Amino acid sequence: MKIAVVGLWHLGTITSLGLSNLGHQTTGFDKNKKIIDDLKKLNPPINEPGINKILKKNLNKNLFFDSELNNLREYKIVWICFDSQINSRDLSNKNAIIKQIKEISKILRKNTIVLISSQISLGTIKILEKYDFKYLKKKLKFVYVPENLRLGKSIELFLRPDRIVFGLRNKKIYQKHLVKIFKNIKCNKLIVSPETAEISKHTINSFLACSISFINEIGQIARNYKVNFEDLEKCLKSDKRLGLYSYLKPGAPFSGGTLARDLNFLEKISKKFNTNNSVIKSIYKSNTNHSSWVKKLLKLKIKSKKFKILQIGLSYTSNTTTLRRSFPFQVFKFIKSKCEVKIYDEYIRLNSNEILNIKKNFLSPSEILNKKFDIILIFQDIKNMELISSLKLLNTLIIDVYSHNKKFFLNKNINYISYEE
Repeated sequence: MKIAVVGLWHLGTITSLGLSNLGHQTTGFDKNKKIIDDLKKLNPPINEPGINKILKKNLNKNLFFDSELNNLREYKIVWICFDSQINSRDLSNKNAIIKQIKEISKILRKNTIVLISSQISLGTIKILEKYDFKYLKKKLKFVYVPENLRLGKSIELFLRPDRIVFGLRNKKIYQKHLVKIFKNIKCNKLIVSPETAEISKHTINSFLACSISFINEIGQIARNYKVNFEDLEKCLKSDKRLGLYSYLKPGAPFSGGTLARDLNFLEKISKKFNTNNSVIKSIYKSNTNHSSWVKKLLKLKIKSKKFKILQIGLSYTSNTTTLRRSFPFQVFKFIKSKCEVKIYDEYIRLNSNEILNIKKNFLSPSEILNKKFDIILIFQDIKNMELISSLKLLNTLIIDVYSHNKKFFLNKNINYISYEE
């Protein structure tokens, strides 16, 4: 099928590549000409496993890019994928997204099917439908498809999702058009109202945020009794009511903006209708309080400006170059003003366009060899002993934020601190 995708940062890039890989003739649109030119030169705005391979395979075959938005008139199916802008307080400007979608709607021809995967607030589809009915009179068919991407695994999850949710008014739209788009994706497809789809996104992210904050608070209690966190996690996940993939490992706070954004959406809606939101409010507060433990520890341990710190991991999850609202990146900026800090994160060093102003802080594998640091701050799962054995660890303090790497430091007479300690 012939499909246009609008907005080419993370969400739109993944959607364009995924659709083209499913065999659809796909054109990605963005008014930022530099993004378009870079994509045509096989230089995507974000980098994750699988992106470059699909881009190279499909470019100028069934994958094209265009900065002229007026060409959207040629398409019967338009998929809107603007990424929401989240401020330093994790608040998303929902009106900015609505405004962008309205501007695109003015260009489209009558009866266009408009899929939306941008991060929108509950009630947005109704607002857009009223706008079209009152002003445009184009009978646009708005469908909300909440994105299910996770940084570092986005292509894999687009092509092999757990399920896809379609929020729409008329099931015939799915049966006549959408089923053809998604026929090669084998998963459960849920057809619900737009409002159900909208609140499902808020609820899932808020639930995940709640589970992270909850287990971090349990961790604060458990460590006082020398509880083994890995054993605790196994006990909890063995209960089918919680599940194998639950967030039940105490350690870092949630970051990245996505979970907090949906918490804030729900809090605002609760205020609007004067409903009880004490639990929702407490999740964000708990996470904010929890995020301070690393900074407090570093403030205590950094003795002078001459202190040398190695930070392992900069993005908030592995296999992505995205630093937006990353907790490790926030910590890096905090300690950068206090002492000398170097970063070891090969994925970001080799693939990121966001680190030009801090490139000098990065070390390659050869540069890290036999280096001595006062503190090593770990924000990633260490896959093997190679990295550890390349460092001089005598009299070095290891701070393992995620508590996942204890096995590498057991019985080595090393000064090791994790959230578990």
